[in-house]
Amino acid sequence: MTNRERIEQAIAALTAQKVELGDAIVETSIAALRQQLAFYPSPISSFAMRGERRQVTVMFADISGFTAMSEKLDPEEVRTLINACFELLGQAIDRYGGHIDKFIGDEIMALFGAPVAHENDPERALRAALEMMDALAEFNHHHAGKIPKPLALHFGLNTGLAIAGGIGTRQRQDYSVMGDTVNLAARLEDLSEAGEILVAETTYRLTAPLFEFEPLQPVKVKGKEQPVKVFRLLRAKTGLGGQVRGIEGLSSPLVGREVELDRLKTALARFETGHGGLISITGEAGIGKSRLIHELELIGARSGTTRWVTGRALSYGENAPYLVVRDILRNLLGLHVDFSPAHIISDLRAALDQLVPHQSSEIYPYLAYLLDLPLDEEASRRLKDQTGEALQRQLLSAVQRIVLAAGQQSPLVMVWEDLQWADPSSLRLLENLVAATQTGMLLLVLVYRRPVSGSRIWNFQATLATASDLSPVIIELLPLEAGQSQALLDHLLGPETLPEPLKRLIVTKAEGNPFYLEEVIRSLINSGTIVAADDGRWQVIGSLGEITLPDTLQGVIMSRIDQLDSASKRVLQIASIIGRNFSYKILAQVLESLAPKSD
Repeated sequence: MTNRERIEQAIAALTAQKVELGDAIVETSIAALRQQLAFYPSPISSFAMRGERRQVTVMFADISGFTAMSEKLDPEEVRTLINACFELLGQAIDRYGGHIDKFIGDEIMALFGAPVAHENDPERALRAALEMMDALAEFNHHHAGKIPKPLALHFGLNTGLAIAGGIGTRQRQDYSVMGDTVNLAARLEDLSEAGEILVAETTYRLTAPLFEFEPLQPVKVKGKEQPVKVFRLLRAKTGLGGQVRGIEGLSSPLVGREVELDRLKTALARFETGHGGLISITGEAGIGKSRLIHELELIGARSGTTRWVTGRALSYGENAPYLVVRDILRNLLGLHVDFSPAHIISDLRAALDQLVPHQSSEIYPYLAYLLDLPLDEEASRRLKDQTGEALQRQLLSAVQRIVLAAGQQSPLVMVWEDLQWADPSSLRLLENLVAATQTGMLLLVLVYRRPVSGSRIWNFQATLATASDLSPVIIELLPLEAGQSQALLDHLLGPETLPEPLKRLIVTKAEGNPFYLEEVIRSLINSGTIVAADDGRWQVIGSLGEITLPDTLQGVIMSRIDQLDSASKRVLQIASIIGRNFSYKILAQVLESLAPKSD
């Protein structure tokens, strides 16, 4: 294990124990560890240095105000302040899985999607930019006595294909990206004013459901023949974020999941007769897990007696303590994240008075702590006096009592989505709640990707299998069959819209994944290949011989590829060049011919 990996592991462990150890200890320790990380840059594998085409989101962030500072402060002092500022901004980039490509004077160039891809890199980049704005405001406040005037940030971001790999001479190469995607991001940064985050059209399109934007007038950019569409990022939409799924105006009944839905209906009917339980639904990204749960919720709503509450884990929140628990608690207690802390505190007290009137004052401090709400001096002292283990027990007990009280008012279904990204604290609390299903008033529905051996969710699943006296319902969703995929396509666009050859091409490209199929359709609509006629029906304009991989799927697939070891990834890339179907013998011969020759 490298020094950087040891430090990163220590940071993750401390973050997971924030509740037990306390905010002050954890934050102080993590700040010191992050400073050490600066001396151990992320290693770039020799495989990545070879060069490859990747979809990336490129961020250019420029800090204005350092010039004025340099005129009035000693150079050593300026250097110290610049590094302190970069440290804060870099933490936001790190938190969302970005890679700092380089520092150019008072400018940062960062990459999201290289050298490691995530399925939502554009979203991560925008959240990082917003957090960097907040971090700079904190920096200005903290150093107000030293800085002649507040520093300001302005950004340019763009998403697209780029060439990533080692760039430089034979003696020295640095990992970076190059191409038109990078150039446009730099141009947007040049156009942006202080406090602005400008994004190009592709980034906007991939993140529009999650953020609020202001469209600007198209601008003429050097190197572009046509004016470029530009959008100003305003803020993230309220809530924890969501998934960019579905196409507005297109819908389909559930296809190909009749057997699975029948099993869930049976489990729900059993629950409604007073038998609690545990349901696990697993499958690859986009395979239809959330849609299946939605159909079950619609069925449950018909009885009018069962309450449904959902919480979702986030891919960039794996080390944020109790993140999923906070989401599910807010939804259970009717708390709105966009309200002021005072308003949320008032709503929390009212909810507790209604649910647990005789325990409200006892439980309140623990739930307020979990939800990051300010505590009065007495409550803060009360929690501070407890050891980490004792505090954790009280937190678990407080949540369990609230859940049981809610279940006694009406049968409660708790849906825990995307648990493959859940933090250890949330999984520990969820494991503690399993016993509550035996009361008959609680049904836990766990939704997650197919576990990778040895992963956090793999171990959690194994623990549940051995620790629970219940017989959980476990459903693994497999890809749709070709006929089912075609039926889904017909429902979305109409059976007469597309010629049969194009239908077969779309179905083949989607490989039985409903989300993939939707995104192929979306790409055809965006490119103008299929358009809506005046009567509402869809029609094909022109001909299409090949379907390229939509931007929305690039990250999903690349993130899976990046989880492979270097040798396997190399084989996969070479195989993709040969073609979709090939013999093992041909692949082996190509690999042998490309292998480095020994002297």
